[in-house]
Amino acid sequence: MTKNLSELYNLPDSDPPPLFLAPMAGFTNGPTRRIARAYGADLTFTEMVSAMGIIHQDSATLGLLRRSDEDEPVVAHLYGSDPAILAEATRIVMKNGGFAGIDLNAGCPVRKVARTGAGAALIRDPGLIHRILSAMRRNTTLPLTMKTRLGAHPGHPAIFEILRAAEDAGADALIVHARYTSQGHGGETDLATLAQLKTVATIPVIGNGGIRSPFDAWRMLAETGVDALMVARAAIGDPWIFNDISYALSSAEPPQVYDPTRGRPRRDLAEIRAVLLRHLDEEAVFLRHNGIHSIERPLVATFRCHLFRYLSGLKGSSFLRSQLSDIHTVAAVIEGVDACLERELRFRAKIK
Repeated sequence: MTKNLSELYNLPDSDPPPLFLAPMAGFTNGPTRRIARAYGADLTFTEMVSAMGIIHQDSATLGLLRRSDEDEPVVAHLYGSDPAILAEATRIVMKNGGFAGIDLNAGCPVRKVARTGAGAALIRDPGLIHRILSAMRRNTTLPLTMKTRLGAHPGHPAIFEILRAAEDAGADALIVHARYTSQGHGGETDLATLAQLKTVATIPVIGNGGIRSPFDAWRMLAETGVDALMVARAAIGDPWIFNDISYALSSAEPPQVYDPTRGRPRRDLAEIRAVLLRHLDEEAVFLRHNGIHSIERPLVATFRCHLFRYLSGLKGSSFLRSQLSDIHTVAAVIEGVDACLERELRFRAKIK
């Protein structure tokens, strides 16, 4: 019998439905996952992890699978195109323990991934998807899911054949980015096709793509009836979005329509600083656990992608970005953050 997502992942029954943090290469490591969990994400995913790298015990690959009790529950997100290799990687992940589920990437549009036959390239071959998931299914009792897209190009959905392949192979749920490969991460989401898919699916469907605000989440849920929502890039530097969405979906009235020209909500500056510095501290611990001891320069270099997301839309962020070549130490990061927040504080005082 098909289980709902709360049963699959041992989550508390919830209304609104669960909220997931999407797997994102370069972003969803342990510190990011833990902060997302603290602000309302019910389930998180690792970065995209090479099945071949797992088999060869590549140290960098295994680092992507490093997790802790604080970021549970977390799903291992694997990519590849060979059923035997993915099956063996699944067996290794299963044997090592600690994960709430295993997920296959069949939607990444990045060329270096797709040209190996993995990621979004799988969309063109539902038969191969079936063989991969069947092989993975034989090697795990964990929840098995797949993250994919509607098809290669608008007007040519392949998702219905993909759904049948996933169901027949024993997948427990399907995660669908409601765009097509050719769209990348831009353009309108095709909620009508996602809604149609939900009506014929016999397993839970998790909706993803274009969720930038509580309104976007409310709209996807209202128009498609998906079983859960997955937030991706909007959560980077804005972990509060999970609590915002949960609050909005629990309210009697629809949330305010999202206006992309207005940017993110105006967060409390002291809280932005506290969460940013917590994240920075956790990144330092993460690097040490990965065997890096002289961490200051690599820490600052790797944290830049998060730094400017936390400060997005603030009045001092452009100035701080212009000083990027001078930021090499943690002290310089903190000094730059404080200067940015001070500029924003003065701006807010002016417009009161």
